[in-house]
Parts: sequence; C-alpha cells; structure tokens
Amino acid sequence: MALAVAKAWVVGHFDWLFVLVANAAILGVALLAIHPLARRRLGNEDDRPEFSRLSWFAMLFSAGLASGLLYWATAEPIIHLQGNPLLLDPEAPGGGVDAIAMAMRITVLHWGVHGWAFYVLAALAISIYAYRHDQALTFRTALYPVLGPKWIDRWPGTAVDLLALFGTVCGVATSIGLSAGSMNATLGSLFDIDIGASNQIAIIFGVCGLGILSALSGLARGIRRLSELNVWVSGGLIAAFLLLGPTLYLGELILRTAVDYLVYVVPTGLWIGETVEERAWQGDWTVFYWGWWLAWTPFVSLFIARISKGRTIREFAIAVMIVPTLVTLLWMCVLGGTAIAQESAVAGSVSQAVNLDYSLGLIAVIENLASPQISRILIAVAAFLLFTWLITSLDSATLVICHILKTEDSAAAKIFWGFSLASVAAVLLRAGGLDALQAASIVVGLPLAGVMVLVGIGLLRDFVRGRL
Repeated sequence: MALAVAKAWVVGHFDWLFVLVANAAILGVALLAIHPLARRRLGNEDDRPEFSRLSWFAMLFSAGLASGLLYWATAEPIIHLQGNPLLLDPEAPGGGVDAIAMAMRITVLHWGVHGWAFYVLAALAISIYAYRHDQALTFRTALYPVLGPKWIDRWPGTAVDLLALFGTVCGVATSIGLSAGSMNATLGSLFDIDIGASNQIAIIFGVCGLGILSALSGLARGIRRLSELNVWVSGGLIAAFLLLGPTLYLGELILRTAVDYLVYVVPTGLWIGETVEERAWQGDWTVFYWGWWLAWTPFVSLFIARISKGRTIREFAIAVMIVPTLVTLLWMCVLGGTAIAQESAVAGSVSQAVNLDYSLGLIAVIENLASPQISRILIAVAAFLLFTWLITSLDSATLVICHILKTEDSAAAKIFWGFSLASVAAVLLRAGGLDALQAASIVVGLPLAGVMVLVGIGLLRDFVRGRL
C-alpha cells in the first residue's frame, strides 16, 4: 500500500534526520532552561498558574502519553529481550551488557526525554509568543520569530497550522488504534469477546462518543477531572504490581535502569543503524517513535501551553522534561520488569502471547501475576485506564483541533472532529493494522521534524538576543 511505500522511503532517506532532531531538541531545551531569562514567566510577571501542580502534572501525563503506556509496557521489553541489533553490535553504546539491561534501556529511551523535548520546545515557543507577545494560541505561533509579523498570519502560517492539524489527526489516530487493540484484549479476557478489527472499530466509536461529551464539558471540568482520576488509578495499578510481583527484583531493576539510562541516553539516542537489517529495525522502532512523538507535538504542545500560563520558563522546561520521564521509567520498569521476570522463570509465559499480538502481553502478565479472582480485578482496572486515557486523548485533541480552526465555541465542530479522529483510526486499522498506524506517524513526522528545527533556531536566537 501507499503508506508502506512512503514509510520505506522516509526511513531509507531520513532516519538520520529523526535521530538528529530528537537529540537537538534535548540540547535546545537544556540551553533554554539554564539561560538567565528562564526565570521569567509564561505571561506577565504577576501571572500565576491556573491549575495546581497535581492537576497540571495529571493533565500533562494523560495528554502527553495516554494509553500507549499500557499497550507497550509489557510488550516492548519482551520484544527487545528476544533480540535487537544494539545487543548484537559490539560497537553499540555499552556493548556487552546483558539482554535485560539492553531491553529496558531501549524501552525507556523510546518513552523518555527525547519525546518530551519535542513537546517542551514547541510548547515554550507557543507560550512565550502567545502570552508575552500577544500572538494567537495556535501552533504557527511557535514560528513567530522565523515568520515574523508579516507572514505569521498569511499562507506560511496557515500552512503550518494545516500541517499541525494533519499531524494531530494521524498521531492521535495511531494511539486510538493501538488503544482499541488493548481494550479489545482486556474486554475479551473479561467477557469472552473475540479479538478482531470489527470489535476494535466498535470500541473506537463507542469511546469516541464519550470523548466528545468530555470535550463539550470543557477543560476545567471534563479533562482535568479525568486526568486526576487516571493518576490515582494508575498509582493503584503500579502498587498492585509491586506488591504481587517480585518486589525486590523490581526495586533493583528500577535503580539499575535509571542509572543505565542516565549514562547511555545520549550515545544510545545517537545510534544509527548501518546494515539493512539494523535500519529496518530502527525504522520499526526508534524512527517510528520519534515520528509518533512529532505527530503528537502540535496538539500536545498547544494543550500544554494552554494549561501552563503563569509558570516560569525554567520550571516549565525542567518539570515537563524530567517528571514525566521519571514516572514513565517507573511504569516501564514495574510492568516491563514483571513481564521479564515471568518470562525468565518460565520461557514463553509472556513472549508467546506478545508474539501473537502485542496487545495480549498485558493480559498474559496479569494472569501470571495473581489468582484468577485478583487478576480479573486488575484486568478490569487496566481496561478502565485504557478507557479513560483514550477519552482524555480524544477530547484534548478535539479541543486543540477546534482551537486551531478557531471553532472552539462550536459544539458541532467538536462533534465533527471527534468522529473524524475515530474514523481515521478505524480506516487505518482496517487498512493495515499496526503497520499502517506506524507508517502514518512516520510519514507525517518528517515535515514536522523540519518545523521543529525552525522552532528551535528561532527560539534560541530570541533568547540570545533577549527578545522575550
């Protein structure tokens, strides 16, 4: 299909660009955070944050990561444990480490500071020029220092917003499609529902309706409350895994993975495959992730900018980069570490399910973790989290799309775009499943990588010149 051909072309010619932009974003955010001007606020100096830190972090986490954490947390470490080119390459960063350490290193790499750096860079630019220079709160505002007042509201600015719209639709549709697979697996375990595209599409449109209702209720009510609920339920699920699983092993794994990530995040993040096999693997994993993060960047950065007015630039940059990364590391180590421990004890106990369907990994781990009665409760909790995370992703994306199109007060527009997101996810799911979803993110991520380069250059230049 056309998406597969386009994905192969992008990976074959521009995998280096994705890697370069991801690492440059980290460097750019670090420079901004230590700059003397970083003490200034996103807004007037007497502005204060609208939301408490708990609500702020909850919405950051729910909008920026969503249900992909449940889909990949058990599956990805098991897949990398079975083999990856970094483990086999003696020249790779930290070559010679055991398979478990490398599997966790790669997994956390894909969910750590690289992705959040995209969000922070774009959200900072939008916030600074919207709140301090009276520009519109829209994605094109991130390019204000590049386009200037002459072009920001003409066709170049409009083109950037259209690209942001397209990226939001593809990025969120990818997450909706993956989440539907996980929801189908959890509901199938609870109610004996067949796992297949038809049921997943039905789930997508069912959740879509609730997401639209949440979007219609507004930011302070629907999204904030759902996000806070997600945080508490997620904490309960993590606690259950720690109590029922190999607690000491997981504690050691968390510490070892944190140190390993800190030491190797830069060299591993800069690794580029050389052989055909290595580049194919990198296209399926690292380049896919960077494309997926980039596709999410327009809508998440706008959402973060909307909820972050009044915070200092330094607080914003450090908190949004570090706190979600630490939470993600904990999450991946607990769920992924439990999966690895089970697989190490009984070969095939998790990998057999993962190799059949990635979405089955979580179910297999939970069923191995506890008695049938307790495991059903935990699966129900996971299904609830998938459900609420999917709603928060859909409603926040709907609100951002309507904001880009200046129809944020139109209930009809929210309904239209909510169903449009669900429809795109359903079409991609029916057309090619995971491969089509991955291809869509990579293809739309390429032009957004170029936009992020311009955003970083413009923002850093204005910092150096003191134009804040």
